[in-house]
Amino acid sequence: MVKLANSIAGQLLGFVSINCGVLVTQPLIAQPSPPPTASMTAKDPQPQPRKLPKVVFFGSSSTVGFGTTRGDRRWTTLLSRYLGWEEINEGLSGSTVSTALRGKELASVPSGLERWRENVLSRKPDRVAILYGVNDAFRRITIGTPNQRGTYSGDLTKMLTGMAQEFKPHQLIISTSQPNQATLDRRQDYDRVLQATTKQIGGYFIDAGKEAFPLSDLADYSADGLHLNNFGHAIFAAYMANKMVDLGLEPAPPQGQGGNLIQKETQPLPGGFFYIDLHHPLTFGRVRSIETKWVAPGRARIVIVRPDGRGGYEAIYRTSILNVAPGVSRIEVPNWWVLNDDRLAVWTEGNCLGSYELPPNLSGHLAISQGNIIRDIPANRGHLAPQALAIHTIP
Repeated sequence: MVKLANSIAGQLLGFVSINCGVLVTQPLIAQPSPPPTASMTAKDPQPQPRKLPKVVFFGSSSTVGFGTTRGDRRWTTLLSRYLGWEEINEGLSGSTVSTALRGKELASVPSGLERWRENVLSRKPDRVAILYGVNDAFRRITIGTPNQRGTYSGDLTKMLTGMAQEFKPHQLIISTSQPNQATLDRRQDYDRVLQATTKQIGGYFIDAGKEAFPLSDLADYSADGLHLNNFGHAIFAAYMANKMVDLGLEPAPPQGQGGNLIQKETQPLPGGFFYIDLHHPLTFGRVRSIETKWVAPGRARIVIVRPDGRGGYEAIYRTSILNVAPGVSRIEVPNWWVLNDDRLAVWTEGNCLGSYELPPNLSGHLAISQGNIIRDIPANRGHLAPQALAIHTIP
C-alpha cells in the first residue's frame, strides 16, 4: 500500500502531495459510470436518458478523498458509480463544522456552518450526503450545547436546522465520520450529538464510524491513522451503498456473478503467485459469498480487482489470509459491490489453488509473482496462462 509521509497536522490543511501529484480540494463533479436507463413512447421513438439524482457530498478531507492514490478511488466517487448518482464533491480539507477556529490557526479554512449555503444549497441537489465532524473531534472543539454558538453542538444545530428549512428530511443523509484511530478516545460524545441533532431535524442517520468495519481492521484500511487508504475507501463505499438500500433510498442490486464453477478434476497452480481470473469477469451487483476449490493445504487471500484504465488492475477488496485445506470452501464477504468487468483474484502460498486447462489460444488467468501484500498491478507485470481458476461467486 502507499505510505503517506505527511503528518496528520499537515493533512488537515487544504492540499496533500501524493508521490509527484497534488490532490486539490476544489469541488469536482463526476459523472457516474452505469449507463442511464431509457424510456420510449409512440410519439418519441428516441431513447430518453433517465435523470440522474444529483447528490452533493459535504464534508472535509475524507470527502475530498485524502488517503487514496487516485481521485476516482475515493468513496464518494465509487458510491456514485454503484448507485447511478451524479456526484458533486464539496469536501474541503481541514474544515470543521464549527466556527470555533475562526481567528486561530485554521482561519483561512471556512467551516461547514459558513459554507453550506454556497457549496450545498446553490447546487440545487436532489440529496445531500454529509460526512462532517472528524476535524472537530481531532481539534477537540468544545462540544457545548445546541444554543451555544461557536461550539460543535451549537454550530452543528444551526447548520442542520438551516438545511432542514431548505430541503425535505428525506433529502438529508447524515453520517458519523469514518472509523479512525486518531479520534477513538474522544469521538463518542461528538457522534452522540450528531445523532441527536439528525433525529431532531428528521434526516437519515448512519453510524458509519461504528459500523463500516471492525476497529480491529483499522490497520488494514488506514492511510495515516485518521484517513482511509484505497481499501478503506472501497469498503466504506460498499458499506454506504448497502445503507442506501437498507434505508429504502435505492433498490437492491442484483448479485454480482462471475468466475468458474468447476466440477471436473482440477490441477494445482504453483504457490507464491497472485492470480487474476480473466476467463469469466464479474457482472454489476453485490458479492456476498465466494466459493473456491483447493487441491492441497496452504494459505491464501481472496481479492477483487478492477481494470485501472491503463491496461493494469487495481485491488479494491481483499480478505484476511486464510488457512485452506483440500476441498471446496465458501468464503463470506461483507456485501462487496462490484462493477462489470471486475475480476476475482487469489494469492496463494503453497500449490493449493485448483485450475483446469482451457483450449489453446485462450487466456485463463494473469499470474504475478509477489507476496501476500496485494498491490496494484501495472499493465506490464505478470504473464498470461491458459488455466482457468477454480473460483466463482455464489448466492
